[in-house]
Amino acid sequence: MYERKVWVNRQSEHPARRKLTPTGNDGEYDVSRSEGIIMEDGDAFDADTMNDLERRVAAGFTEFDPTGAGGGEVTVQPYTCEKKNGVYALVGSGAGGRCKIPASWAAGDSFTVNGAAVPAYCGADAVDGDTIVKGRWVLFFYDGTQLNFNGGGGLSASKLALATATEDNVLAGNKFYAGSKTIKEGTLTLTGNVTADKMLEGSSGYADDAHSIVAGSMPNRGSWGASLSPGGVATVPSGYHNGSGQVTAVSLKTVTITMATGGGPWSYTFTGGTLVGIRDIARSGDSSEIGDLHISGNTITMEWSGNGIVNRQITLIYY
Repeated sequence: MYERKVWVNRQSEHPARRKLTPTGNDGEYDVSRSEGIIMEDGDAFDADTMNDLERRVAAGFTEFDPTGAGGGEVTVQPYTCEKKNGVYALVGSGAGGRCKIPASWAAGDSFTVNGAAVPAYCGADAVDGDTIVKGRWVLFFYDGTQLNFNGGGGLSASKLALATATEDNVLAGNKFYAGSKTIKEGTLTLTGNVTADKMLEGSSGYADDAHSIVAGSMPNRGSWGASLSPGGVATVPSGYHNGSGQVTAVSLKTVTITMATGGGPWSYTFTGGTLVGIRDIARSGDSSEIGDLHISGNTITMEWSGNGIVNRQITLIYY
């Protein structure tokens, strides 16, 4: 950009006054300023000042024609443009140019300027069919190494049509563009209430915050099961169960032995398992010969009542 300079006049008490000093030669004098009080030195008319002017003028022209290829043209210059074999060939001069696009853009097309291949951009992106349209006039800047077409800073309708988001799948409060240049706002809200202890280990998900993932901590028990003895208790552990686990009780078994004492007490200790009870101890409903019968662990004890003779079979129940 051209650097403007504000020029300042010299100001003094006696601007036109000069002092004549004889040189010693007849009729010859040295002339010097004798202006009195100097209020402002002003800008000198010398080599330094004039060379600075030249520099600032040159810098201003360089901005419009950085390579010097356009001969200092600072207006938009017409270029010719032809397309052949996928190449748009621009011919002309000047840093700022314009041309009419002769043919539609196709993927892989490229540009040359005066025979030299150059990249071409529109804003931050490489040019494409949104910029290069058959029959349209375009403006561009050429710095000797690249073409920069006017435009950019927004999406074309064709690119916006590729966006398929809708309000109900964009988080509430977030604004976006999709399908058109009308701004939209998301309505999707997260209303889940899952917590880590309700989600299986190794799983993760979102509940009510789209920026905070919940990692599951619920143990996976799979097909957990247990085996119970008669009267036993199993505590079911917390966690996920796949439905195939079982809690089973051990099967009861029986064996028949003879309780024969004649007249007197009787005792028997079972060694084939864990004794849980007995049955079938009387031949009839009258057991007057048995005074007392009890089980302690695996030992059965019978106290005789003093009546009759004890001689019968009993059935032991065990596991």
